Amino acid sequence: MAKPDLYICHTAYQVMIDLLRTLRSGEKSALIISSTVPDAKTLAARLEALGCFFEIRVFDESQCSMPNIENPALMALLQHKLEKHEVERSGFSIYPPRYRTIYIHNDWSLLGRYLQDLGAHYTLCEDTFASTCWQRHPLLENQRAVPGFARRQSRGIGYLYWGDYRGVDAVETEDPSRCLIFKGKLVHDSKAALLHSLTEEEKTALCGVFITQALPQAVEGASILMTHSFVQDGTMSQTKQNALWIAVADHYHLEDGPFFIKPHPRDIFDYSQLFPDAIILERTMPSEVLNFALPFRFARAVTVQSTALAGFEAADEKISLTLPEAEALLG
Repeated sequence: MAKPDLYICHTAYQVMIDLLRTLRSGEKSALIISSTVPDAKTLAARLEALGCFFEIRVFDESQCSMPNIENPALMALLQHKLEKHEVERSGFSIYPPRYRTIYIHNDWSLLGRYLQDLGAHYTLCEDTFASTCWQRHPLLENQRAVPGFARRQSRGIGYLYWGDYRGVDAVETEDPSRCLIFKGKLVHDSKAALLHSLTEEEKTALCGVFITQALPQAVEGASILMTHSFVQDGTMSQTKQNALWIAVADHYHLEDGPFFIKPHPRDIFDYSQLFPDAIILERTMPSEVLNFALPFRFARAVTVQSTALAGFEAADEKISLTLPEAEALLG
């Protein structure tokens, strides 16, 4: 049996992308989901039901207590050994020779550091449509400006992130012609092209994993409200936030047809209390599922103080309100 690829994910979006890549490859791969993904175990169980992964593991980051040595020089020398021990003390391990290629989206994460502890080689995945295509990369620039950077990189001292680690074999990018930072390691991998080319089978798979309730059969005139986490961010009370969404829904007649609500990932309020007839989608579901995988379009999509609709293509009308514009509807 050929070695499988390994995908390491820290967000639901990353899980979605790596699920699609596995489906496209026609080969079963291995998947590690960090506990930073909300309800990671439940998501893993739904993925298991698809049968396209030969192995799915959830890594519980809460079981690891990272060492801290006050002497920076000593910490740099010992941190690989100390962190490796801490991860494996929790009962988790990765054996890199078992896999053909290891793919990770966030190499600044605990699991990214663990790969560096092991001296493993990996491919750094692009996390969004064009994250490597920016004109400036301040985090990388600052990292490379630290005295001794070249020595640390060549000798593997301490940790280097965002693709600077010496064991990074490739860095994925949406557009190699616009990426200025890793000319020798660039791999063209367009997430936009992937999502725009979904087959009906792939759409069904995504909906099966990320949408946990039955969708209505009649969706003509459907509206969707994409909320924001004002309460969790400390910018308003729950009472005011509730009044805001009721006012927005009333002003734009969102309840006149099938009414969907996609809560912000940090927004934990139960919207069935405000809108008992609405279809409340999973807050942890990537918005790309709505944008590319649903079998229908929305007549209207509304959000407040959010960029959620910037690249949204599944609505005939998109309304992005500023917070003052939404507050004006409160009267």
